[in-house]
Amino acid sequence: MANTDSTSDVQNGSSVDRVAAKLVSLITAREINPGEQLRQEDLAERLDVSRVPIREALHALSNLGLLSHERHRGFFVAKRTRSELLQIARLLELLETELITHIEWPDEAALDELNALNAEMDKIASEADWVALIDLNRAFHFRIFALSSQTLVYREVERLWQLAAPYIIFDLSRPEEREQTVAEHAALIEALREKDQDRLLDVLNHHRAKTGLPVRGGAGER
Repeated sequence: MANTDSTSDVQNGSSVDRVAAKLVSLITAREINPGEQLRQEDLAERLDVSRVPIREALHALSNLGLLSHERHRGFFVAKRTRSELLQIARLLELLETELITHIEWPDEAALDELNALNAEMDKIASEADWVALIDLNRAFHFRIFALSSQTLVYREVERLWQLAAPYIIFDLSRPEEREQTVAEHAALIEALREKDQDRLLDVLNHHRAKTGLPVRGGAGER
């Protein structure tokens, strides 16, 4: 049986992190499917923890876009139709390209910050508890996007990433894919250092193509 609620669970951030990591693992393994409701009582018993870290983890994953929260109903694994995902993928291709073509090249301090984020990702890429990599991956990309002067486009890309989050996260579910992501991030940093916009766009397009989003004419969502 699950433990009773206690404030010590919330004070111990690692408990919430472990629960969040387990939920991400269950969702990316499709043991919990898109559209499925997540009931706190059931999860507390399943994971043998109190409802306090469950509740905090659900809110954290909702903020990442992996879950949706409906008032008076609870939390659900976010679900998009294939048509919606195709639209999101196309919009991201167009808008991220727009951001990249209007960037100001980063200085050494900004490049060091990107390298530091990627180094943190590299540290946990092969670990079983890799949920922190989700935030790091998002932070890395949006550090680059923030170099652009197109602020309204930037905000729209933020919104689209939120909608696409479950499928972006799915792409990070296997260690070899996380390690490849780190390598591609390093290539993005090098293109920024060399101020090579064509190379930057090429790497970004290749990087985007391997996410869990479907592509037109492709085999469909994974």
